[in-house]
Amino acid sequence: MAVQPVSGGKRTGHAGLLLDLVTGAETDLDSVQRLVESAAAALGGPAGMACAATLHRAGTPPVTAGSTAPAECLASSEERYGDGPMMQADAGPVQVAADGSSQRWDAYRRRLVASGYGAALAVPLDMGTRISCTLVFLGPEGFDFTPELVSEATWFAGVASQSMQLALEVRSIRSAGDNLKTVLESRTSIDVACGVVMAQTRCSYTEAFSKLAGVSRQRNLKVRTVAENILKALAGGTPAARFEPPALA
Repeated sequence: MAVQPVSGGKRTGHAGLLLDLVTGAETDLDSVQRLVESAAAALGGPAGMACAATLHRAGTPPVTAGSTAPAECLASSEERYGDGPMMQADAGPVQVAADGSSQRWDAYRRRLVASGYGAALAVPLDMGTRISCTLVFLGPEGFDFTPELVSEATWFAGVASQSMQLALEVRSIRSAGDNLKTVLESRTSIDVACGVVMAQTRCSYTEAFSKLAGVSRQRNLKVRTVAENILKALAGGTPAARFEPPALA
């Protein structure tokens, strides 16, 4: 069977249905791994059915996971060789069978068979413009994806799209929160250290910060590190800024 777009999808409603790709998932890889495990279980089919997925985000390397090691390796090979159904599934589901006759996918079919599979069905997730994710379902030797299974896979991809978008958004918010916490902690250390310098040298905040920045450049340290070193040196009593004389000049 040649590679061809496949239509399907009797079930169209996804409202209220989500996969948990967030709980315990610290990285994109964790979420993609949860996705493929859920996909392999959800589609059913014969024993030996496997699933893999690749997530692309602008500015980061692609992330690939599989419900089995051979499935993951086969999906990764598409990135390496630039062929296969996942690479062509932007507009909709694409099937490839091991007994196909189209020469265009001969190399992929050889890898498909070598991995122990007889058919592949790739379905895209709707992730927007800067992110893409594609699932590939892999059937055992002699297997063919029926229109009903194609419909189920397409429907599942719709649910997975919403779930993956939520997981990425949650992770982005968490990352932004962690970054903000780091910035605030850094700002607090610098402000307190500037206060110490101001008290000891009777200078303005701007002058105190300039002194910290001067030490930062001289010692090739971050300003925050210089500030924290000052605060660590405080041993109670009247605070004292522990700078070398040339740095404060």
